[in-house]
Amino acid sequence: MDERMPACGTQNIVADWNSDCEEQAKLVSVLLEPQRIKVLRLLRGGELCVCEIERSLGIPQNLVSHHLRVLREMGLVAARKEGQFVHYSRVEDRIHELMQALKELLSN
Repeated sequence: MDERMPACGTQNIVADWNSDCEEQAKLVSVLLEPQRIKVLRLLRGGELCVCEIERSLGIPQNLVSHHLRVLREMGLVAARKEGQFVHYSRVEDRIHELMQALKELLSN
């Protein structure tokens, strides 16, 4: 029996896994939190300030800020400060990369 192929007939995923897959998985993991998906959907309509996002989601400002920070660190949203307010918008190129990562990670 070939050691690379388990007896049950499944493939060894480790052989196909590389640093690109690791990066893609990290990017996709951002979507594990439903509030982040909601933020990305809210921002489809254009730029919003934190207070508008907070009002729309109905969660405390500190949680909104946490989710925005995670999204910003992954490059999915961009921040622009105007006076006391911070406005967020989607980074569409990065959103497209996220969609591609999902496709590639789950394709045959």
